[in-house]
Amino acid sequence: MTLPELQQLFDSITDYRHKLMLRLIYELGCRVGEFVRIQLKHVNFAQGSITFPAAKTKTRQFRISHAPRGLLNEILSLLKREGRATRRLGRILKPETYLFHPPGHPNWHYSENRIRQIFQRYVRKTGLDQEYGKDSCGRSLHRLTVHGLRHAHLMAYIHHHKLPLPIVQKQVGHKTLRATSVYLRPSTEAVAEAYRLAQASADSRFGSIA
Repeated sequence: MTLPELQQLFDSITDYRHKLMLRLIYELGCRVGEFVRIQLKHVNFAQGSITFPAAKTKTRQFRISHAPRGLLNEILSLLKREGRATRRLGRILKPETYLFHPPGHPNWHYSENRIRQIFQRYVRKTGLDQEYGKDSCGRSLHRLTVHGLRHAHLMAYIHHHKLPLPIVQKQVGHKTLRATSVYLRPSTEAVAEAYRLAQASADSRFGSIA
C-alpha cells in the first residue's frame, strides 16, 4: 500500500471509531491479532505508548510500541465521551476492558475477521480493491489487506521517515533484524519518485535537448 493509497483510504472512512482503529493499527505497525487484544491497561496516554504482553503477541515477546500523541488524545477523548475515562483527569475506568470492543459488548474484543471486513469495506469504497486470484479454498485474494497496514508502516518509517532498522524492529516486534531488513528493498513508487526528482535536477542542469 502506497502513501497516496493510505491517505485515500483514511479520507474515505466516515465512521470515527473505524478511523481511529485503522489509524492505530498503521501507526503501531502491529498485527491484527495483537491490536484486537489491547486492553485499556496497556495504554500509557502520558507517554504515548502501548504495551504488548508476551502472551498476546505472535512471537511471544514482550514489547512497547509508540503511537502519535495526537492520535492517542483523540482516543482518550472518545473514552471520555463513552464514560470509560473521567472527563477531568482522564483516569481510566475498568482498565481490564478492551480498548476497542464491538458495539454493545464491552467485555469482548473484536474478532480479527471483523477488522478485516471493516478494512475491506473502505478499500472497496475507494475503488482500490483488486483481486489477483483464488486460494486453495476458492476464496478471492485481494492485493490490499488489513495486514498491509503493517507493511505500509514498515515501508513508510524505513524509507520516508528514515528510521534506523533496529528502532523499527522494536516497534513492530520482529524477532530478528533480518526480518526487518527485508523492507529495505524500495517500492516501485519510491524508485519512481527518487528518479523523478533526480531527473528533474538533470533537466535543469543540461537544459532542453532540442
